[in-house]
Amino acid sequence: MKQFADVVVLAITLLVCGVLLDRGPSLDQALLFGSVQVASLGGVAIATRRFLEERPRAVQARLIFGALLAWRLAYFPIMVFSGHVASIGEWIQIGIGLPPLVYPVFLVSAAVLHGLVITAAAAAVLQPRILPKAVIVGGFVFASLISFSGLADLTLLPDSTVTISEEIPPLVEGRENPYLPALSAPGYAPNQRLMLVAAGLTYETIPDAPWARAVRSALEESFRANPIATTRDRVLEHYLAYHTAQPRLSGAPPSDP
Repeated sequence: MKQFADVVVLAITLLVCGVLLDRGPSLDQALLFGSVQVASLGGVAIATRRFLEERPRAVQARLIFGALLAWRLAYFPIMVFSGHVASIGEWIQIGIGLPPLVYPVFLVSAAVLHGLVITAAAAAVLQPRILPKAVIVGGFVFASLISFSGLADLTLLPDSTVTISEEIPPLVEGRENPYLPALSAPGYAPNQRLMLVAAGLTYETIPDAPWARAVRSALEESFRANPIATTRDRVLEHYLAYHTAQPRLSGAPPSDP
C-alpha cells in the first residue's frame, strides 16, 4: 500500500510539472531539469525499495549500488526514448482531436522506464543463473556505449544542465536524416557509430507532429554543426531542441516563417 501511494504521488507530481512545462510560453530550464530528475530518480527509488524488503544488508548494498549504476548508464538512452514516446503521444492525441500533452507523457515515460531498468538491474543482482544475468548485463553494456562517448562523459552524474547559457536555436524545417549517412564518415569511435545507428533509426520513426517535428529538426541541425560530440554535448542539444520546440506547445508565435 505504501508503494502504491508513492507511485500515485510521483505520478501526480509529474503530471502537474508536465502541464506547467507544456503551457509556458518558454521553457523554464530549472523546472525542466528538476522534473526530469524527479522522474528518473523517483522511478529508481520506488523500484529499488521493492527489492530491499527483508534482504540481508549485504544484498541491500549490492541492490542499491546496482540501481545507482543502472541509473547512470541508462539515463541518456531513457531521456531520448522518453522524448520519442512523447512524440508518439502527441501524434496520437492530435489524431483523436485532443490538445496534446507532451511533457506529462515524457516525464511519466521516464519514470516508468527507469523503474523497468532498475527491475532488470535487481534481477541481475539476484538472478542465480548465468545466462539471464549475462543477457541483462549485456544490455547495460550496450547502454554504457551510448552514455560514454568520450572522456568528458566520465562523470559521476549523467546530467547537470540546471541552466542554459547557449543561444536557443531557431525553429527550422528539417531536411533529411543526417545520422545514417554519417556512418561512412571518418573520425568516429565504434561506440559513437553505435549512437549514429540508434539516432538514425529513431529519426526515421519520429511521427509527423508539430512538437516532434520541431525537436527532430533542431537536433538535426545541431548534429550538422557538431557531428562528432560527447554524450554530454548531446544531452545539452536535446534540452536546446526542447526549448526550440516550445512555441509548438504553448501557442506562442513561432520565430520561423
